[in-house]
Amino acid sequence: MDKILKVAKRLKAFTLEDIVMFCGIDVKTAEKFLKESENVKSCGDKFKYIEIIKKDNKFEIEYQIVECINSKITVVEACYEFLKIYKNKNITERTFKEYRTIISSQIIPYFKCYKLCDVKINDIQDFKQNMKLNNISERRIKNVLALFNQIIKYFQDNGIIDRTCVFKVKRVADIPKRQIQILTSEQLTQLFKITNKKYPYLTPIIQNLITLKQPLNTLLTGSEQEKKHLKRKIRKDFYKIKQELGLINYMFDDLRFSNFV
Repeated sequence: MDKILKVAKRLKAFTLEDIVMFCGIDVKTAEKFLKESENVKSCGDKFKYIEIIKKDNKFEIEYQIVECINSKITVVEACYEFLKIYKNKNITERTFKEYRTIISSQIIPYFKCYKLCDVKINDIQDFKQNMKLNNISERRIKNVLALFNQIIKYFQDNGIIDRTCVFKVKRVADIPKRQIQILTSEQLTQLFKITNKKYPYLTPIIQNLITLKQPLNTLLTGSEQEKKHLKRKIRKDFYKIKQELGLINYMFDDLRFSNFV
């Protein structure tokens, strides 16, 4: 009657009816076993499971009974639920923001019409290929897939969906670090033409960045909220400039390594 002990250990405290229901056995069989088992103690109208550790035991196996409910939760709902849960866990604010960015910029746009239980290995492969076609770096793709795997695994481990999509993000070769890019004099000239015409507020910021050779965060003034708002605006506008100049994987802070002509 190993099944009864597994259920009893999981429940800790239970009734005869609980054992009958979870184990699918008749009342007489369940009652006889509970009375005779040394691992079960009667406490009024309930029973308690008692762990008996033998002297020769060096370790024990913990059983976990997880019943899959085959939820129809969507990928979007699952991502937000995952963020909500992990926000209360012991992770840094920086890590949480990185999770949120990856989810909102990569996972949700691609899987917004999917139910989580419908995601299969072929979908993961297609997702990876799609990111490659959109010039996402190998390192970024690895991080995106690792996080999505973590989300899927969380809902599998908690019995929300079946284990129909199980994969690992395994590095088969070293991923080169992104190298700092330095703009040519022609590219800088074109950059300032664009900022002067479309984003005049950016011109003095870029000039200070190049002249003072300091990260963007040290050059901005105002309250923390104002700095955050301005940084978001800069990143958004600079992304449009990069598209216009044909720059791939170029970072705004790379400008501090450039020089005025």
